[in-house]
Amino acid sequence: MIFASLFFYQAFAQQIAVSADKDNLFYVGVDNPVTVTAENCTCRNLIVKTIGGRLTGNGCHYNFYANEPGQAYIIVYKKTGNKLKEIGRNAFRIKRFPEPSFKIGSYGGSYHLSYERKANKIEIANQQFVRAELEGTDFEVKYSIDSFSVNIIYNDSCKSRSFLNVTGKISQQILDAFSVLKKDDIVIFYKISAIGPDRLRWQLAPLVLTIE
Repeated sequence: MIFASLFFYQAFAQQIAVSADKDNLFYVGVDNPVTVTAENCTCRNLIVKTIGGRLTGNGCHYNFYANEPGQAYIIVYKKTGNKLKEIGRNAFRIKRFPEPSFKIGSYGGSYHLSYERKANKIEIANQQFVRAELEGTDFEVKYSIDSFSVNIIYNDSCKSRSFLNVTGKISQQILDAFSVLKKDDIVIFYKISAIGPDRLRWQLAPLVLTIE
């Protein structure tokens, strides 16, 4: 039975609850908080083990870590004297995080990826970094921008300039180009490469901004 992220298991006439604190599954490359409780048993008398990953912690609070997608089991034992008795186990899926969203300042995000957006020149020109963020989860997942390209199309001449930027810090050359943007110039961020905590490399969707 699944109820509000709690997984219940009845074994040996004793009920346990294993809760993945942030989601109903585990993610690759990060610590996944886990809370374990057992009916009529204190935390200090619980021993918790896992199959499919690595578990750290003690008592009722743990972190589960995995390097690969798949399935994991959390196995709960009750300590009585010098003996351990299994009182339950739960299965969890292990998944990779989904694709993050590319952002610069307040612009970007899954709700308008690859669609043209109006953008304020001053805000764009004042940014020092671009970033990749994961939306729709409680996890604070850190992605790093490995590289990205920028193409600026100038409205008054229809000419364009292209730049390659390595890392998420915007180069001075690009900042100088941003500082002279004019109304209706188009800025395209593309070939965006980001790396997640699981070391998986993502090629993110482009972002198109029109200066207002």
